[in-house]
Amino acid sequence: MAPRIWRVSELTAALRHIIEQTYDQVIVVGELSDVRIHNQTGHCYFTLRDEQAQLPCVLWQTHLQRLPFLPRDGYQVQVTGRLTFYESRGRLQLIAIYMQLAGAGARQQAFEALKQKLAAEGLFDETRKRPLPRFPRRIGLVTSDSGAAIHDLLSILGRRFPLAEVLLCPVRVQGQAAAPTIAQAIQRLNALAEDLRPDVLIVGRGGGSADDLWAFNEEVVARAIFASRIPVISAVGHETDVSIADLVADRRAATPSMAAEIAVPDRLELEDHLQRLCRLLQVHLKQNIRQRKHALIALLHRYGMRRLAEQLRYLQERVQGLQRQLEQHERQLIAQRRENVALLEARLAAFDPLRPLERGYVRVRRNGQLVTRAHQLQANDTVVLEFYDGHHSARITSETQVS
Repeated sequence: MAPRIWRVSELTAALRHIIEQTYDQVIVVGELSDVRIHNQTGHCYFTLRDEQAQLPCVLWQTHLQRLPFLPRDGYQVQVTGRLTFYESRGRLQLIAIYMQLAGAGARQQAFEALKQKLAAEGLFDETRKRPLPRFPRRIGLVTSDSGAAIHDLLSILGRRFPLAEVLLCPVRVQGQAAAPTIAQAIQRLNALAEDLRPDVLIVGRGGGSADDLWAFNEEVVARAIFASRIPVISAVGHETDVSIADLVADRRAATPSMAAEIAVPDRLELEDHLQRLCRLLQVHLKQNIRQRKHALIALLHRYGMRRLAEQLRYLQERVQGLQRQLEQHERQLIAQRRENVALLEARLAAFDPLRPLERGYVRVRRNGQLVTRAHQLQANDTVVLEFYDGHHSARITSETQVS
């Protein structure tokens, strides 16, 4: 029997049918290479390889978002999907629907590689880590808005330090999209105006599997924490879980509940501390007053202080004597001034123009002018005679007779 002659399209269609029917669900282990995420569609294209072969693969954007990590070259992964054959290109391809790191060893390898890289850049240096504010006015939370972690955080913060305002920036905390949203939330809180910006940030989530917590091992989250102007407390998972975020943060808390306790003081402890300080202050004040009182009494009983009292009495008597002398001198001075005033008044009275009239003399005026000589008057002149108590008109009846 002669072999069948195939058209290219017939053969490729047959191959596609056989491959898709036979390999409709496969799990393949290999190393990622040529990882590329399309800018527009968001699909992830990569090659899965081992020492002897390679297989082109694609992971659609909807499945990529559900991954707990971002695929990178060199990761050892286990990919679940189905095989297909692209007839137009004559190319075999794996359509992936899920991907996970190939065992704890591969995950740890990726963790250690990023840890070594960030440590070399100084992101973990203790010298750059900032102290937390003692009494924060506002606390920013970067975590999921559902679940036990947010409930524990709000409950403990409200109980310990109700004066602090809580600002929640909800984010996804697992899956491939979690890391970028966490980093963006940290950046948004840092970009707030100074009067709205939190004094400290708590970044984290409750417990979960290694895959669930992987977002906090992503480089984008580590760099956002490093760039934050606000001090950051990292609180990821349980006490045994240590993430990259924990190493970069200014302070690590084993759990979200512990982060709340680290972020704020306990109101009851503060009240007790203030009461103890008040009692201690009262004791010190009483001791101080008692010591100064005893010192003053001892000082007053010393010989020098007794002499000082005698000197004060002597000076007081001296001042009183001087005051009496001053008062006597003042009285004498006033009496002398009064005598001088009386003498001046007597002298002024002697020049009073009415005084001669009071003794019987008369002033003669003609036409308003004072007459002092006899030859100033002629017969029939009318004159005014001014007396002490009034005046009269008169007429000159005879010629001037000069004696």
